[in-house]
Amino acid sequence: MKERLLLMGAILGVGILAYSCGGGSGTSTTPVALYFTDDASIYPVVEITYYEVNLCQDPACTNKVNLFSDQNGVTVDLTNLNGVLQYIGSANVPEGSYPRLEVILARDATICDNSGNCYNAVFTEMDEKPTRPNVVNCPAGLTDQNGNQLCYIRFNGVINPTASSKLVLDFNLKDFEVNTNTTPWQIEEVKVSPITPSGEHRYEMYAVLQSVDTTNSSISVDWNGNTFDIAVNGDTKCEIADTYYYGQDCLNQLPSNICLEIKVDKDPATSTDLTAVEIETKSSKKCGMASGDDSYEGNAVEVKGMVSGTDTNNSTLTLQYGMNDTRDITITDSTLCEYEGTYYSGADCLNNLQTGWMVEVKVKANNEAIKIEKES
Repeated sequence: MKERLLLMGAILGVGILAYSCGGGSGTSTTPVALYFTDDASIYPVVEITYYEVNLCQDPACTNKVNLFSDQNGVTVDLTNLNGVLQYIGSANVPEGSYPRLEVILARDATICDNSGNCYNAVFTEMDEKPTRPNVVNCPAGLTDQNGNQLCYIRFNGVINPTASSKLVLDFNLKDFEVNTNTTPWQIEEVKVSPITPSGEHRYEMYAVLQSVDTTNSSISVDWNGNTFDIAVNGDTKCEIADTYYYGQDCLNQLPSNICLEIKVDKDPATSTDLTAVEIETKSSKKCGMASGDDSYEGNAVEVKGMVSGTDTNNSTLTLQYGMNDTRDITITDSTLCEYEGTYYSGADCLNNLQTGWMVEVKVKANNEAIKIEKES
């Protein structure tokens, strides 16, 4: 049986970046910021590990302009990028157009279901199709420094990223097809394409915590060799090992040299002085760290589905996923909820939750919700 990572909400935007003639070989260069985004899927977790993002100066990708590279590989959960632009990095790019876009990533991926079970999945080789302008290939000689097999996904279509100084890659999970009858699971169809984002979106980044300044209520983080100073105010929410802290308490709980996911108030490509809206401790692999203390990530799992009912007397919601599967989830005083950019906590989470909404819930083993997010 093949399962498609179905769309559960509107995608962030459509429309390929402006086309133009040329081969990206001009003498002038323009800074281009790279971001990842995605739409929603039936799976709560789809993790891939990417190593490089390149612009190809010829159809065979013999000559490339590198936008990002990390020899350790950086792991990203694509399902967390609904309505979010994740900042990957910036590079100076020769002006002009490019006939191919290439993402080099690990052949192995991880997909988790709504029961908290996670499965190894592999990308399979794929030729370009009329509705899938992508090629997937895993040549034998393409490996990382540890000998792990890598693949490339190439988008075949002329793009001009220097026209807007931004390149947003949408992984289009709704167009991934996964064969779940094999071991490991096989990802048989993919679609990765550049888009022009439209509507409201948020910015986030992953970075390694370097230092905490409790006097000035800020943290210093490093991402890809660049330092960012990030203010933490009384409204900043920090999830550390499945527990939320706020403001100064957040600073007091953060250890140095760990990986953080940070939702920020503005575009990291345009400023290194930012304010954190939300901070979450993550595993070291999501910051491209060769090793690190992952005990701060916590043990909660993510589930996705439609709210089929709420019970304010018992502080519970019923989540429906699949055809007939349901799960009753308890909302506590410490539960944090984000609905269309507005935050709620405790009973207000339930009072502002609507039946029929598609949501992602981070839940403990005892079915207590840590966080609920509405899918866009």
